[in-house]
Amino acid sequence: MGSSNDPTRRDMSRRDFVKTAATAAASMAGAGRVSAGSTEKEVTAMDYAKIRGFNYQPSYGTSGFELWQKFDAKTIDVELGRGKKYFPKMDAIRLWLSWDSFKRDPGRFARDFDEALKIADKHGLKVMPVLFNRWHDKELDYGGTYIDHFLPGVSWVQQKDMFRPYVEALAGGHAKDARVLAWDLCNEPFAYGCPPSKIPEIEKAEFAWLEGLYKTCKQVGAQAPVTVGIHPGHRIPGIQRIEPISDLLSIHPYYVPPADKAGYERSLDDYAAFAKKVNKPLLATETCWGSLDDAKRVEIIRYTLTQLKKREIGWLVYLLHHSLIADAHRAEYGPVGGPGNLSFIEADGSLRPGHGIFNEF
Repeated sequence: MGSSNDPTRRDMSRRDFVKTAATAAASMAGAGRVSAGSTEKEVTAMDYAKIRGFNYQPSYGTSGFELWQKFDAKTIDVELGRGKKYFPKMDAIRLWLSWDSFKRDPGRFARDFDEALKIADKHGLKVMPVLFNRWHDKELDYGGTYIDHFLPGVSWVQQKDMFRPYVEALAGGHAKDARVLAWDLCNEPFAYGCPPSKIPEIEKAEFAWLEGLYKTCKQVGAQAPVTVGIHPGHRIPGIQRIEPISDLLSIHPYYVPPADKAGYERSLDDYAAFAKKVNKPLLATETCWGSLDDAKRVEIIRYTLTQLKKREIGWLVYLLHHSLIADAHRAEYGPVGGPGNLSFIEADGSLRPGHGIFNEF
């Protein structure tokens, strides 16, 4: 998530800057078979094209850390239930996690994560866990990972293999879990306020960090595909950069009015062509820009999903339910940034006006 006055790029705030490795990768790219727990299912690019899901952030917190520190299974159950009520064909969620919360109490976090998977499964939903986050917001920061964590020698917070216990507990602990759709290593890395070419040492260090996470996932036996939710401003250079560490290509194609629609459609064509070239499936793991105006938001949804469906690109729309995090609520619930309100379900549990349009696609 993020934005700027130029919708083709986004910086550190939304408003200012709009033996399994080879086997898993090969099977994700083609029509191979992937073992998931005690089951096997065919995995093809067309499977991903049919995904109709949402990103989900519980309503009760303002940051990823708070959401997991105050984990509330009952609320999550109610909110995902509302999702299935309003969107019966909803089949997956992208669920953001918190390394910071894991650090406080690894055992408790692992139990809460498993409970979240159980709740999602109860509602017929696969889960794409997001292990780390690099999108930051000036209005209401979500938290997550910062340059201090991965640029060698820049900070005393760094420790050898500091992220490995987290990845081992989650990706390793659920290596064959059929409830996991894919592992998203990180939401929107390389989210800088300047071109990466101006800070090559940071970009290099960030990729090395992500590559290390990818290798760890494979070492611990994760059988679901591993991916990286690439920043929307990067377009093809971005997806090329993360392709070597992505079994599944994840894009965030936001159409931000009044941007040129022809340009947006070309970008989708370019993504699809690149995915075909490298023979890997493609999925929009965030999409559908927001607005405080319900009618305007509905038109954004209609246009965006029409274009994605036309190109057989499945989606995990942003965002299922009202939340206190950035860009997920109306103004009375806290600071509102450039994207306005991206939620589909209101704070009182009602369907946001016109947002049942999701079901038309």
